[in-house]
Amino acid sequence: MLEASLGAGAGPARAIDADPKAAARYRPRYNIAPSTVHPVLRAQDGRRALVPATWGFVGRFARGSAGQTLLANARADGARTKPTFREAFAARRCVVPADGFYEWTGPKGARRPTWFHPAGGGLLRMAGLCQPAKDPDTGDVDVRFTILTTEASADVAPVHDRMPVLLDPGDVDLWLGVDGADVDRAEALLRPARPGTLAARPVSPRVNSVGHDDPALLEEVAAEAAAPRAPAPKAAAPKTGGTLPLFDLEGGAGPAVPSGRTSRR
Repeated sequence: MLEASLGAGAGPARAIDADPKAAARYRPRYNIAPSTVHPVLRAQDGRRALVPATWGFVGRFARGSAGQTLLANARADGARTKPTFREAFAARRCVVPADGFYEWTGPKGARRPTWFHPAGGGLLRMAGLCQPAKDPDTGDVDVRFTILTTEASADVAPVHDRMPVLLDPGDVDLWLGVDGADVDRAEALLRPARPGTLAARPVSPRVNSVGHDDPALLEEVAAEAAAPRAPAPKAAAPKTGGTLPLFDLEGGAGPAVPSGRTSRR
């Protein structure tokens, strides 16, 4: 499952050529999970604008907040034509800034988190899509985003077979459509990152809980320490539901979950 981190201050805003005053509204986060609010970069009036958005598209057929299915990511191949994403792909592309993302490997019950971050420091610019979403209960409208994924690069492949689409700094305006770029040119940017773009660091299994959100989550730990002890076997019980890895599902969808939460593991 993809989660992300983003440091503090005006530095991230300057790195993506956005207004530092906008970035000042956001506190640093070290464990950003789907269903939470995160700043994204959009094109507004021919300029880059940093705006708040909630991570996870709402499924097209969700009825009521209690049964919403969140689409935290979307496969880049086909996103342009799939009904759920094609309007956003044509007109509401965005960039999701982060200084890293987490992925997990290992057997169920003993999965080890790895933090992937730019090998040379700085920010990642993940390709995303935005949609307006109306709360069926309150009528309020907010902005939601999903992250586009592609085949894993050599840096990520030992841990997972997919990864976020990472944009080069010079391609951000093209992806956003700041200069009115056509969709064909934007689609051509959806490719795996070059080998050597990312560095990998085993980190504490504390990141498995969204209740933990502090700089210590990014500290390197020994691979053995990153693996929580597998629980003792339990007697089989009737299967009534469960969570699924986001990258292993078409559209990155988890099962229907209560409003404000998404499936996790």
